Amino acid sequence: MAEKPFPAWEYHVHSTYSDGSAPLPELLQRARILGIDRLIFTEHTEKELTEEGEWFARYWQEIDLLRKRESSITILCGLEVPITDYEGGLLLDEPMRDRVEFVLGAVHAYPGLSSLVGVGPEELVEREFRGLMALAVNPLVDAIAHPGGTCQRLGVPFPLQHFARVVQEATRQGRAIELNPAYHSPLLPYLEICLQHDAWISPGSNVHHPEEIGWAMHNLRKLQKKIKF
Repeated sequence: MAEKPFPAWEYHVHSTYSDGSAPLPELLQRARILGIDRLIFTEHTEKELTEEGEWFARYWQEIDLLRKRESSITILCGLEVPITDYEGGLLLDEPMRDRVEFVLGAVHAYPGLSSLVGVGPEELVEREFRGLMALAVNPLVDAIAHPGGTCQRLGVPFPLQHFARVVQEATRQGRAIELNPAYHSPLLPYLEICLQHDAWISPGSNVHHPEEIGWAMHNLRKLQKKIKF
């Protein structure tokens, strides 16, 4: 049994700058109550999910102000960034790239498909796998968000052997793998694969409301009691 509990980290949080329900200070306060000591905000970059105008500049400035006042929590300015193709394209403009401190790469849709009508499960799995592997080798990406999660959301199981191949390549390339109980349920098989490949784990709760902060950490700590971590 590990001597120390899984770190008090939360690496997947959305505020009102994108599709979350709470402003940054409220989320920070909740994290403080829970004893979180490392918090990464990860707003979406899709235009339909963010505020209008130069929202990123305001977002970065507010985070910078909050961390100058905060002594107990390390705060990072992150973005959850979807792929735009299968060759390394990301929905990330130059001002974002210059300032962002943590890129959570994601497959939110399947480039090249304007509609999912008539698309079979095998093609969905293959496209998600290709997108994830592109993220695994992308030097701009720090961690891969909810691998297999878009398939799961569409009701198509993402094979664990595909997840394992993504983990293996991401680890080889220095990318972390998000374990996210909102998508990876039950969480144990995904954790076991990450441990098998000595992967860096990025704990993400897919937070859209303050009460969801720490969900990933809580689940990982429960599993830690069952297996060697």
